[in-house]
Amino acid sequence: MKLADYSQMFVSYHEGWDQLVAAHPDRKAVFYKLVLPLSMIPAFMILYAGTLYGSYYAPVLSEAGWVLLAAIFLAAELGTVALMGWVIQQLALRHTGNGYDGGFLLAAVSAVPMWLSSLTLFVPNLTFNMVCAVLGLLAACALVYHGVPTMAGHERREDVRDMTYLVMWIGVGSWAILSILVLLPMLGR
Repeated sequence: MKLADYSQMFVSYHEGWDQLVAAHPDRKAVFYKLVLPLSMIPAFMILYAGTLYGSYYAPVLSEAGWVLLAAIFLAAELGTVALMGWVIQQLALRHTGNGYDGGFLLAAVSAVPMWLSSLTLFVPNLTFNMVCAVLGLLAACALVYHGVPTMAGHERREDVRDMTYLVMWIGVGSWAILSILVLLPMLGR
């Protein structure tokens, strides 16, 4: 899949999605080539922000605290992608009756904008960081909105529409929990 195809996946049910479904990468490849490298970006950015701007974000957090926060966040991200993949697979089984096995792939692809939004931690401005994180979440929702129906193979069915919204709500809840992990140390500032 090309980068240009990925940019079309935010607004199209078929551009990029059809190529992804046809490629059908296995879970291990998706984990090692997409999930693990990209989920390290937020962890490294938390370390970066904590090292350079720690007193701005959370003056009470020590350097060891930032390392611990980054490690916990990385573990939580990896667990969340696996959990979201399982949830998508279970919902597809319930709503469409087929054993859709691309839940992990969809969870990984839709998490990319959120992982990349952590790059805004280069700028020590909490409002800017939060706005960009919300934009990343909205982009992830756009990917889920277009990805679930196409990857489940029933883009116009009402039950798939319901499943899409449910996946988006569960994803937003997961993102909120991950955000709280990072924001809790900052509340003391």
